[in-house]
Amino acid sequence: MASVEIGVRHPSSGWVEGTPEKFSGPRQNGGVSTSARHAEWIANWLGPGDLAPLGPDDITELVALLREDHYATGDTVYKLGQAPTRVLIVRSGSIELSRTLNGRRATIQILRPGEVLGDISLFLRIAVPWDATAREESLILSIDSVSLHRLLEQRPRLLWRWLHSTSSRVAGFWFRVVELLAGGLEAQIAILLVRQAEDGVVHLSQASLAELVGHTRTSVNRVLKRLEHEGRVALRYGEVEILDEHGLKAIAGLE
Repeated sequence: MASVEIGVRHPSSGWVEGTPEKFSGPRQNGGVSTSARHAEWIANWLGPGDLAPLGPDDITELVALLREDHYATGDTVYKLGQAPTRVLIVRSGSIELSRTLNGRRATIQILRPGEVLGDISLFLRIAVPWDATAREESLILSIDSVSLHRLLEQRPRLLWRWLHSTSSRVAGFWFRVVELLAGGLEAQIAILLVRQAEDGVVHLSQASLAELVGHTRTSVNRVLKRLEHEGRVALRYGEVEILDEHGLKAIAGLE
């Protein structure tokens, strides 16, 4: 894992309270600097600006505390029982959360860009309850836990936007529970495919899908083959294309 400090204390900015948020930070080599690009991305990630319009320094102060952490495929990001010394935001790539239960590794969730690790454990003052591993080359933006705590204390509008982000992720955890309780295996796979799709394609192998629903790869393959025969999906190496989203939602009980 490689780390790069990206924080810049006082870049010029174009943040205007109560208007659509944009960042026109310093330019390097004819393009917007790394800190400026991260600032605009983080502002979008924190949710709609009308919830709590950010002042000109809110994002600048947050970006000043960020560090770039680069993880290779298979690198450990967090270990079960570890104290959340840094809060991590997935910028690119994906991170797998898992635990070993009764001798079997169970995949709890796969985090994609915009999702966060460690802040809930920080706020609850508990150890990290899972192992986190990079599924592919991933870029993480991280902030020291103490620094984040102090920043949110000092900037209530930023705190409100972070609360919105946290609430959205907690809602996602509930949907994850729904996936596991959706009924039979076919319904579980259908809802998982709908929720994991990006532009109509699920970039997960059948082995990964099997881990997420807690069944064998053979059982999952059998269901996917049936869905393909029915014209609802198309199977390709390492991914599943959704052809009939409404049909999958009907199987999952979402329509």
